[in-house]
Amino acid sequence: MEFRETFLSALRTLGSHKMRSALTMLGIIIGAGSLVAVMSLIAGLNQSVTAQFQSVGTDIISVSHFPWVQMGDSDEYRNRKSITIHDSDAIASLPSIGLVAPNIHTRRGLSYGGESMRRVRVSGTTPEYETIDNYSVESGRFITQFDVERRRQVVVIGSDVSEKLFGLRDPIAKEMRIGGKIFLVIGILEEKGDIFGESLDEHVIIPFTAFKKAFGSRRSVVVDCQPADGVTMTRAIDDIRALMRIRRQVPRDKPDDFAINTQEDLTASYKQLTGVLYFAMTGIVALALLVGGIGVMNVMLVSVAERTREIGVRKAIGARRRDVTFQFLIESVILTVLGGALGIGGGAGIGVLVRVATPLPAATTPGSVGLAVAFSLITGIVFGVYPALRAGRLNPIQALSYE
Repeated sequence: MEFRETFLSALRTLGSHKMRSALTMLGIIIGAGSLVAVMSLIAGLNQSVTAQFQSVGTDIISVSHFPWVQMGDSDEYRNRKSITIHDSDAIASLPSIGLVAPNIHTRRGLSYGGESMRRVRVSGTTPEYETIDNYSVESGRFITQFDVERRRQVVVIGSDVSEKLFGLRDPIAKEMRIGGKIFLVIGILEEKGDIFGESLDEHVIIPFTAFKKAFGSRRSVVVDCQPADGVTMTRAIDDIRALMRIRRQVPRDKPDDFAINTQEDLTASYKQLTGVLYFAMTGIVALALLVGGIGVMNVMLVSVAERTREIGVRKAIGARRRDVTFQFLIESVILTVLGGALGIGGGAGIGVLVRVATPLPAATTPGSVGLAVAFSLITGIVFGVYPALRAGRLNPIQALSYE
């Protein structure tokens, strides 16, 4: 009953100064809203990136000239010896390795009829590429070992290429040009979406041997592979590293002159990016809550000064120090929690707006709401303690004589 009366009294006091209370809550609203909005965006980004990683494949080991995430001097990477088809054959012979798909890449112009595309990714590979890199054919078929052995100039095209070059027409059995060379379309890939802003569907795949015939063979090969059944990624990577160091005659005290890439490299790079976002979010929230907390403390000190005679009267008729202290602390907490609630609503609204207006599946999480409420509550307590204690310590005689 005592808490209820104190709570209602605090509400009446804040309600009698609506404008002042609203302005006091502004910093808390901004802080809580920023927290919820940014965490909603990060949650949506997490969902999007996870889906993109799954579309690429989760157990790929890619041996290449360059690392997927480059650090340091790029000249060091360019000066490395090329990886060859013989390296791919050697990797395929390892007992710990299952499927292997050597592939080489270039960017070329595509054309069909009066339509054209510039700098589209062209990959030359083998049939195993479909399984390892998680591709699915929507229409037609993928390249076969027969296509590779016969160096057939056939092509499987991505959904973006099909849409931009052929429109509503069926591309299957149509002849298109890749870098000026004629290729027969035999299949259309299912849509895979984007990864880090690059479309995975603006892509065409041709047999490895046809690629060398049309565009030359003086390119470093990328070897995509999967561990054999029952073999861990760690063991497979260790076996590949040992084999490649021996084949490339890398001294014991020298680092690898090749790259072994896995999805963990992309995940680590992504975590680095979101770590920066979290750091920026923490700074914004801390600054907003500090400003809001200072505002709360200032208003509560003004409130104590304005209600000095009231405090004196309450103490004169029996109110204890803790009663007065608790009432002012409750007022401070109500200000910050109410501001936090409004901020949560605003941040959730921003998340909904982003989800509707962009492809990002931004979503307000219970964790972000809980953090916003906790921060708001702690701010009210921390910045409300001093004014509340000051009110509780007032001498009733001096308070009654205060003008």
